[in-house]
Amino acid sequence: MLRSLRLPELSLRHITWAVFIYCGVVAAAWPRRTYDIWWHLATGKWMVQNGKIPHADPFTWSKLGEHWIAHEWGWELPMYLLYAQWGHNGLMGLRVLVAAVTCALLAWLCLRRGAMPLAAMAAGGLAIFAARPIFNDRPQIATMPLFVAMLCLIEQTEQGKPRWLLIGAPLLMLAWVNFHGGFIYGFGLMGLYVLCKVPGWIGQLRAKQPLAPCPGMLIGAIVLAAVACLANPNGIAGATYPFQYIFGGTAWHTTWISEYESPDFSGKIFVMLGILIVATTAVFAASGRRSRLWDVALVALFLFTALKWQRNMGLFAVVVAAPLSLHLSDLLGSIGLGSSTEEADGRRPTVLYWAIIVALLVSAAMSLPSAARLADAKFKGDMPVECTQYIKDSGLQGRMFNTYRWGGYLIWHLWPEHKVMVDGRADVLGKDLVSDWQKAHKLNEGWELVLDDYQIDYVIVSVRAPLVRGLEEDSNWRLVCTEPTGRLFVRRDSIADRTAGPDVAGATGQGAPVDESTD
Repeated sequence: MLRSLRLPELSLRHITWAVFIYCGVVAAAWPRRTYDIWWHLATGKWMVQNGKIPHADPFTWSKLGEHWIAHEWGWELPMYLLYAQWGHNGLMGLRVLVAAVTCALLAWLCLRRGAMPLAAMAAGGLAIFAARPIFNDRPQIATMPLFVAMLCLIEQTEQGKPRWLLIGAPLLMLAWVNFHGGFIYGFGLMGLYVLCKVPGWIGQLRAKQPLAPCPGMLIGAIVLAAVACLANPNGIAGATYPFQYIFGGTAWHTTWISEYESPDFSGKIFVMLGILIVATTAVFAASGRRSRLWDVALVALFLFTALKWQRNMGLFAVVVAAPLSLHLSDLLGSIGLGSSTEEADGRRPTVLYWAIIVALLVSAAMSLPSAARLADAKFKGDMPVECTQYIKDSGLQGRMFNTYRWGGYLIWHLWPEHKVMVDGRADVLGKDLVSDWQKAHKLNEGWELVLDDYQIDYVIVSVRAPLVRGLEEDSNWRLVCTEPTGRLFVRRDSIADRTAGPDVAGATGQGAPVDESTD
């Protein structure tokens, strides 16, 4: 009877998988506010209501009907369906699942490279929490598992199985191109790998040896992946969209959106990234291990991209996990820690391992409800909840001027009865419109002309915007709603003025001090 109840044996490799997945679940469970979530949800809702993918802007009055490449439709649709059914709990389930898959693939990669389990757990845990900000409710989260999957395919190629890349890369791209513009990183990985193999191929040619991995296989994988990218609703335009977005006519947006800034390591969100960079530098220097050219090139390239644009910090974190675990394995071995306790004494402490698994499961299960309770407040924080409700209840008419980061929230709650001036889609808005918006929002010279030229009837704006001060002091505008986060003004004698209620009691035209920071 006792033998029939014997627990299946576990090893440290199993614990490694469990730790990686646990770290991913915990890192992704806690909600991180992102302003773009709302227009992504609105896009998914639009697709369900209309039964097609949008090709023209339906959300703004300023760009209504203009061409729009909705390149993230494949992720926005399930986002909306999950939110419509389960609210923020549905979105939490999606990002936890994505994080778990990403971390499982990362564990496989580290162990496949030959890292000892303890080193893999240490390196992987640090990398996962450094990447934590990327596990949010935006389509960019879909890039994470697909990016790591591409690394796994390349590793299989490195170990003599190039057919994995030949078959797998097009399949990855088929989904990736419809989820997020980060699919260009897939081509970046394959292209960098080919470049890193060139010196080896030259040596093989000189030695009159067969080329391995076969160059034809690698080039074929890239070509088939490129063909697969054409399978999107916008064809060539969709396949080339990321290049246009970053390097083409819309590249201007990278100069003023915060995620295209370098990391500010004084901020707590970047602490783990800083620790990862320092730890990687120290371990690489101390281990004495000779790295593959592929590892050096990969780490160097993505370290540069992470230091240039903070939005790439998650990619650097997962790129460095496997090489770091290998160097850490050598370092631990050099100081006599060996590969694992179970190999040293020939026994596996199965009961202890099962206890660890149970503890991780219980800890994860306890963290999920706590995280779920925070989601609603997290996503409402800094949003104009009361002023938005005022617009809906009063039925304000006319053209809206709004704070940029609120655009998605206002779309979700007010569209189609009310359309915003700007939202998070800088590529749709264009440089001229955004420049005019900035002029008014920051109270720069000529701000009044912007509101006049665009025939603005009402303004819903953050209390941190300098424009608040200008409108409070301008007799052509009156304050009709106020809350801790925002203000709602209507232009006197406009269509909005005729449907708005009375001025806010006690409004004197002398508002509270306004934070002049960029909003």
